[in-house]
Amino acid sequence: MSRWRLIVLAFLWLLPVAAFTSFGAWTLWESGRYLWLWWTLPVCWGVASLLWRRWGRAVEIPVPDLDRTHWTPRDAAAWEIVEAEQKRIDEFTSQDLIDPRFYTQITEDLALKIAKHYHPNAKDPLGPLSVVEILAAVHLISEDMEDWFLKFVPASHLVTVSQWKMLSKAPGWWDTAMNAGWIVSIALNPINIGRYLASKFAMAPLTQQLQENLLGTFYTLYLRQAGHYLIELNSGRLKGGSRQYRSVMERLPGERGPVAEPANAPSPPEAVTITIAVIGQVKAGKSSLINCLLKEEQATVDVLPSTQHVRRHKLKWPDRSEMLVLLDTPGYSDAGASDEQKQETREAIRQSDLVLLVLDVRSPARDADLAVLNDLQQWLAKQPRLKPPPTIAVLNKIDGLSPVLEWSPPYDWHAPTRPKEKTIADAAEYAREVFGARIEDVVPTCADLDHGRMYGVVEELVPAMAERLPSARAASLLRSLHAAHDRGHIRQVVGQVVAAGKKLKDVVQQMRQP
Repeated sequence: MSRWRLIVLAFLWLLPVAAFTSFGAWTLWESGRYLWLWWTLPVCWGVASLLWRRWGRAVEIPVPDLDRTHWTPRDAAAWEIVEAEQKRIDEFTSQDLIDPRFYTQITEDLALKIAKHYHPNAKDPLGPLSVVEILAAVHLISEDMEDWFLKFVPASHLVTVSQWKMLSKAPGWWDTAMNAGWIVSIALNPINIGRYLASKFAMAPLTQQLQENLLGTFYTLYLRQAGHYLIELNSGRLKGGSRQYRSVMERLPGERGPVAEPANAPSPPEAVTITIAVIGQVKAGKSSLINCLLKEEQATVDVLPSTQHVRRHKLKWPDRSEMLVLLDTPGYSDAGASDEQKQETREAIRQSDLVLLVLDVRSPARDADLAVLNDLQQWLAKQPRLKPPPTIAVLNKIDGLSPVLEWSPPYDWHAPTRPKEKTIADAAEYAREVFGARIEDVVPTCADLDHGRMYGVVEELVPAMAERLPSARAASLLRSLHAAHDRGHIRQVVGQVVAAGKKLKDVVQQMRQP
């Protein structure tokens, strides 16, 4: 639509307003009430202007959030780069924010900064990326932005590039039309100059700010989507293409795209295997705890590949789609884990989405446990593709705490009143002090099936594990995404060569035909 057509439409829209305003003002003047009502305009607009400056000029336009629970610490650090770029919004003009070339440039700059974060020592940080990964990222960004426009911008499917560019000039046209109306109004009644000044100082900043917020929202949303998928790109999660990536993301609990619509009847998530590593010292009660979780004395087990002593137990929880696998790792002594035990524990952690650190609550010595957690932290820091699994400290054998002869669960150790409850609370607080941020939760339990004493496993440990299942499910799915690509890339190359050969054969046959 041309500028003159827009001016004609604006004139037709504003003419009735100007007519009603003029005749209304004349009627009020004739009635003698004009001066009294006139003061309400500058007073109200003046108060609005003061509140505008006091409350802040930013007009927040809500944008649906992205779920990043599956990200590793390296991914989270990369997001800080995106946030820093978003804060540069004040450096750009409205002309910049409507220029397609501007978005091409900021995308290239952001891609290079994020690639340098993932490949700090590479001469060409973008060099390790494959063409399929880059195309997948471009497709995902474009698809999200397309959906956002169609769902949240009225008549966006009718807006042309020329009209989009004219958005930066809209406030100027509006000011021109309003000034023309004010000139006529002041000519008819000079006292209207007060209303004009009030409008100029109160309403003009609001109009300008609304325009800046609309363009700024688009800039922020675009940069957020671009940054999100550039991080997924450099993390290696787009190796299988956008379709495979989308299929995995749809299986994550609570994972929603920027424009996902709520389902009327959400379908249950597909079955996913979540692996839980059970580690701890010898005689801390790992096996008895596992048996309590399995609710049977002997469980069918096998050996974890690449290990000799890590036993694997399968557990199906009722009313949940996840299949849980418990890895019973070899226990270590008070002196700490041997090199072989460390290696087997690392292998178990590599395949795990949650860790249960089983502790004998009666023993205050925690040096060996602390050393194992520190070793795992240092090892995980060198595995940037892995999302560190959360660790729950399980204080087992609470029946042996003082007073030893007293056993009358349940125990409200969160708000202790009885002597044993206070002892349990002190033990939990001591564990938090020793391990600090290395653990996410502390759960006291008793898993003595021989004497019929079982408490805290079902009441507190199972809920604590269930609370972390969404994050564990995300880690499991993304680990399987990496594994699927690592296993299938050779087969995929062979398939592509065969398909290319068939296509070449068809072309040659067509060329031979007369």
